[in-house]
Amino acid sequence: MQQHPLVVTDRLRLRRDPSRASGLARWFLVPLLILGGIQLAAAATGLAMLQDFFQKTHTITAQFRQEVANHDGRIVKRTSGKLWISRPGKFRWDYDGRNGQTIVSNGEKVWLYEPALEQATVQPLGKAIGSTPAALIAGNDDLGRRFRITDLGEKDGLRWLLLHPKTGQDQGFTALRLGFDAQGALREMRMEDAFQQQTVLRFEHIRINHPISAQEFQFTPPAGVDVLSQ
Repeated sequence: MQQHPLVVTDRLRLRRDPSRASGLARWFLVPLLILGGIQLAAAATGLAMLQDFFQKTHTITAQFRQEVANHDGRIVKRTSGKLWISRPGKFRWDYDGRNGQTIVSNGEKVWLYEPALEQATVQPLGKAIGSTPAALIAGNDDLGRRFRITDLGEKDGLRWLLLHPKTGQDQGFTALRLGFDAQGALREMRMEDAFQQQTVLRFEHIRINHPISAQEFQFTPPAGVDVLSQ
């Protein structure tokens, strides 16, 4: 996609390149969380923001900028695009550029389309849930069951929460930081993987709870595209 973002163990598999694999997983996007009786090591303010975001935010439209840094902190990938989310389970991430990818979930299946490769990969949504931030953002799940969550307080004008998967790299990332602004909007996601790569997503021009056409969450592979099923 310039940057692919999301490949993990049992999730969409595109290539064995570490940056592609870690990229896709951290992305999905991502995205599926709603707090349900969570036991958090977090202050009330951070918990309240997280609850409000995942319980009161039903649709999101935004533009994003994405950077991937290697273990030395050097930026190796930059890309941008637009996203649509309709909870629960529906999302679309479009990456800009000639090699941009499209990731679409209709609530039942997730498609990853790579025009440059003339290839599309499809898998059930259930396999993607929890494996990528895109799926996390879009869904309904019990955070406390799969994550250890810590309120990191305020920094650079955002309220930060740290999520550590209880099963290590099974989620496609080893650590995930969420940054919320004073209005409770998710402004940044910072993800680290087992290769010590970090992906940073910054969201702009955010629209919350505005109607989104159902067509945004539909995908039909173009003629001549190879379709791989998981």
